[in-house]
Amino acid sequence: MQESLHQSSEDWLTSRRMSRRVLLRRGLAAGLALTAASQLLVACRTEEATPQPAGPAAGATPAPAEKMLIPIVNKEMTRDDIVAAIRQEGELVVANWTYTANDQIVAQFQKYVKETYGVDIKLIYEGTQAPSTYLTNLYTALKAGNPSPYDVMAIEENYWAEAKLQDPPVLEEFLPSPLIPNAERVDEMFRRFPTAIGFQASATPGMVYNKAKAGFLKDWKDLADERLKGKITLPLPGDITCGGFLLGLAASLGKDYKNPDQMKEVIDFAVDKIGPNVLKYTTDSAEMQQLLRSEAAWAVGFWNSLARMEFLNGYEDIVFLIAESGQYLVNGYLWIPKGAPHPILAQIFCDWRLSDSAQFPNDWGIEKGPWAELQEGLLGPSYEKGIPDWFKDQYYTYYPTFDQLRTQYKSVDWDYYAQHSKEWFDYYSRRLGL
Repeated sequence: MQESLHQSSEDWLTSRRMSRRVLLRRGLAAGLALTAASQLLVACRTEEATPQPAGPAAGATPAPAEKMLIPIVNKEMTRDDIVAAIRQEGELVVANWTYTANDQIVAQFQKYVKETYGVDIKLIYEGTQAPSTYLTNLYTALKAGNPSPYDVMAIEENYWAEAKLQDPPVLEEFLPSPLIPNAERVDEMFRRFPTAIGFQASATPGMVYNKAKAGFLKDWKDLADERLKGKITLPLPGDITCGGFLLGLAASLGKDYKNPDQMKEVIDFAVDKIGPNVLKYTTDSAEMQQLLRSEAAWAVGFWNSLARMEFLNGYEDIVFLIAESGQYLVNGYLWIPKGAPHPILAQIFCDWRLSDSAQFPNDWGIEKGPWAELQEGLLGPSYEKGIPDWFKDQYYTYYPTFDQLRTQYKSVDWDYYAQHSKEWFDYYSRRLGL
């Protein structure tokens, strides 16, 4: 294991104190009396001095008579108040992707709420491989003065970056929150307080390929090799899967994605040099699975999770291309839109999604492939204990260590991406005749 993965207890407590101070400032800003704010700080220090369990419900709700300040609703609430709010809300809508285990996510969260709060609720779990549609629906609803159609967005970081540029704001400031104690377990590199937090650590778009057929692939630019004629799929322009492809291809060609002229050269290369090898432009993961398994396609443009899932499903020649020019991290982030109709359940879902059980669904009764699709790396050192025995010896073959995430994977200027990616997609679409 890398030394950085084992953060010291002193560093861990320091990160907790920082979040507590933010919470204290929020309490004062919300109108708490100085005495009450001081009591809050004392309580926080007491909690820091007391060993805390790491389970998903650790610290999630107060004792029956104890009150907590819940920032998103600007209320002090007891556990009874929280239970009453959950009962009143009754359901929530989460915007996410088309996981193989979507049904299990729904069942497990509903079970968690029932066991923790004694309330039956309904989780409506929407899935798509084109999350930009969620933003369109959100903006349309808010501009019309209607509530948000979603309670939680669980999509890639670029969509959060786009949303935070909107005026008027479309993001709630909800972190830190006493209803989301698991957020403090998440490493600083995945925190976007006060509006978002990562629930993935190593998601990256790339090429999933058959090493027996296309073992010569080393980098994105190799997709132009004539041996791949009619044997690859690429994502359609318009969403982050395609954005990741263009970012990666730019790096492979030595181009600067912040230079508009150079990005046109990148797109021209994609159309003129790689285009003749494309069997189909698609973001349908089920279709790509079928094409790979039948060997109609030797390489498909998607996410590293697909390679893990296929390998663990028995397709041992299907692997992920870690490009020589580097991989961009495009992790999923949790955020709550303005006007979310179920804000208490939204926070409870966020905490649950960061729990040991949801990060490592070892007891969900799912197969290893879907397990590896859901599991996207360690969010912080306290999660390492969740690695199951059957995978401990191989885990870091399929997932990067913290040191690798910091040194071998690239970050994106998401503000720039949010402002300019549409220009790339428009030009790419015109070149493709779409």
